[in-house]
Amino acid sequence: MGKIRSVIRKMSIKASFMAYMLGCILIAVFLALFLSNLCQAGQVRICKKYKELIRKHEYKISNVEHGEDGDEIFEFYVDDIGTLEFYAENITSLFTPLEDFLYNVFGFLSIGVYPLCFVFCMGMTSLLFYRRQLKKPLEILDNAADNIAGNNLDFRIVYNRQNELGKLCDSFEKMRGALYDNNVEMWRQIEERKALNAAFAHDLRTPLTVLKGQSEMLIRYAPQMTAEKIAATAEMMQRHIIRLEAYVNTMNQLKRLEDIDVNKALVSIKDVISQMLCTGETVRKEKKLSFSSEISSFVKMNLDMEIIMRVYENLLSNALRFAKENIVVSVKVREDFFYLIVSDDGKGFSEKDLTDAVKPFYKSAKESDGGSFGMGLNICKILCEKHGGSLKLENAQGALVTAVFKQ
Repeated sequence: MGKIRSVIRKMSIKASFMAYMLGCILIAVFLALFLSNLCQAGQVRICKKYKELIRKHEYKISNVEHGEDGDEIFEFYVDDIGTLEFYAENITSLFTPLEDFLYNVFGFLSIGVYPLCFVFCMGMTSLLFYRRQLKKPLEILDNAADNIAGNNLDFRIVYNRQNELGKLCDSFEKMRGALYDNNVEMWRQIEERKALNAAFAHDLRTPLTVLKGQSEMLIRYAPQMTAEKIAATAEMMQRHIIRLEAYVNTMNQLKRLEDIDVNKALVSIKDVISQMLCTGETVRKEKKLSFSSEISSFVKMNLDMEIIMRVYENLLSNALRFAKENIVVSVKVREDFFYLIVSDDGKGFSEKDLTDAVKPFYKSAKESDGGSFGMGLNICKILCEKHGGSLKLENAQGALVTAVFKQ
């Protein structure tokens, strides 16, 4: 029974329709034959009454005449009825009006039941086919369309058939899932943008407050202030103005990153490592920088060198800030992905850092550099995702960051 149900579920709409129509034809034929035989039996029953009557009173035939067309006309007498006439070849001449009507109706129906049965069976089969094969998936798709139109994507489309409508429901489910994921991503970006704006507004508040206070002091006390005091106040105001400019530039940079296009080109991994070595030697200062690679010098990949070097420079800058003495950079290739791993021997990430360090304007408790806006890892995350990869933060001997790029 289970195998039969499995076969039925896998049947296409076309095959199901053909099976229903075949069943419809067979049922219509058998039903028509049965009803036709019933009608013919009704006719026989009416005739049988008079045949028996004739046979019973056959000896009372009193006269035989010939009609205009040459048919013999028999005449006999029945006690309850009286004198009867009938044509030898047409016993229907003996029928009463009601019996004549019924006899003709039965005769018509004995033939007419065939088209009637076919029409009836076609109608019932169509209704059954709709209810069994079309009604449920159409209701599911209609309900799904209404939910999607109402921007309600928190539902699932389930129809356990492998026919055309089952595949259509699966396609709708894939579309719903894609729309749901896009909405989730859109809301995530909106929430991140809100958090970014809130962080930006929060960090702007201090320099603006300082500038406001210093400007009010100058307006009120400038005539009584010494030249040195005025110069010192102006210098402080300039520092905060420069800081505000840096904030604005950071925000503009972040917006540009989100709109950046990835331009991949076939590059040699040997050239990538060479550029990283050159950059590292230039900025490492007194820290020790070492490289390791598991890649053959002949390997080439489709990568955006500008994005990779930008991520590398940000990760190296962070490592230089927190490393005690040693920084290790390693690269490797796994299938279609290029891995850049930067580690240091510093204190590593705190639990909060591991979850929040990639957020914009995040500063860890150990950061004392007032010039940092907490954007480095966030920029790296955006660029890695633009390149089809990801950014992962871990702790080893110190902090360890893995940037992944898809070729």
